[in-house]
Amino acid sequence: MSRVRAITLAALAILLAAPACLAEDADEPKPFLTIDSSDFIDWCEDTYCFMPAMGLYYNRVDGLLYYLGVQYRNDEHLHPRFRALRGWTSARKEDYYQIDFEQPLFSQDVFSFGVSFYEKTGWSEDDNEAISDFANNLLSFAARLDRRDYFERDGFTVFTQLKATTELTLRLEFRADELTSLETRQSVWSVFRQNKNWEENPPLRIGNLNAPDVVEEFEGTMRSYYGSVVYDGRDPYRRTGWMGRWLFEFAGGIAGGDYYFRRHMIDLRQHIRMTDTQTLSLRGSWGIGNGTDFPSHKLFYLGGGATLRGYEWKEFSGKNMLFGRVEYGVRVLPELQVIYFFDTGSVWYAGGDVSREALGDLGVGLRFEIPGLGDVRLDLARAATTEDADVMVDIQVYY
Repeated sequence: MSRVRAITLAALAILLAAPACLAEDADEPKPFLTIDSSDFIDWCEDTYCFMPAMGLYYNRVDGLLYYLGVQYRNDEHLHPRFRALRGWTSARKEDYYQIDFEQPLFSQDVFSFGVSFYEKTGWSEDDNEAISDFANNLLSFAARLDRRDYFERDGFTVFTQLKATTELTLRLEFRADELTSLETRQSVWSVFRQNKNWEENPPLRIGNLNAPDVVEEFEGTMRSYYGSVVYDGRDPYRRTGWMGRWLFEFAGGIAGGDYYFRRHMIDLRQHIRMTDTQTLSLRGSWGIGNGTDFPSHKLFYLGGGATLRGYEWKEFSGKNMLFGRVEYGVRVLPELQVIYFFDTGSVWYAGGDVSREALGDLGVGLRFEIPGLGDVRLDLARAATTEDADVMVDIQVYY
């Protein structure tokens, strides 16, 4: 590796580690409720903050995508929280924007309502969970690997949120978006594998992706009601407790728009501390969907990343999904944990019957801490239900 290439990689790694929660798809909205004055120590006065805001991404459709703007919050008075961002994409030479208002009611972080206006690159909540912003940025820039599928969103979201207790949060949204497919830009640069083509970014589609003759490309207006009920009683330091959530979305009908579908997902996770060095982690997920115009970016996917690590990335898709995971971890050093895991799941399109046999994999992983970078996890997994399966490697970075 040339010296110029090494210096460039190091500089971009530092830049890509900057806070990057400013342009995420609204499936997992993180506007201002998670921000408090401790995030702005160098910028805040006694009770209020008026400071710069930014976001930075690197992907196969935009190249370098950055957002710059300002945000305001007052912790003493119930002023509106405000953020305005202007974005630009290096590969497509497009301008983006996002303007957010959030009004707390009665107290700072218990109940609020607001609206967001935007034109931006979006991706699904499942992509958010499968790989972190930092890891995807780094993989894209360094190795020409992009683990998210993109589309353009132009519209607005109205929302209200209630934090009923410290563990229980309820949220309801109305979304009105114009959706447009985005194409891969082979001109996007990477440090390594420059002789390889980027994988194509799939267009927005409807139909059974396992039956190409009935799949249609589809763009248009999506209007939907989206809701979430999340209980999170986990202790991240002691690795104990459980989390449960119910996510649902209704599009079309009284909401209007060109898409019609219903989607529900229930996800349960539990961490059990067995001894001072041993932990057991369990996860179970169930998803159901139906509708005549079910969009491809709302399907359930299994394979790679956060699901079946012994299979190719997003190898299986469907309107319905069952998934389970068991992980047994042993801390062998303060900064090193060995993890043994088993994943199993199935996805299918038909309404009542599981049309695909259950899939599963077995594997072992290492999770270790790198000072200044965060936690890095390396998993090796092999499909347990496929003959002559290859060993798959998955790397995650938690910054």
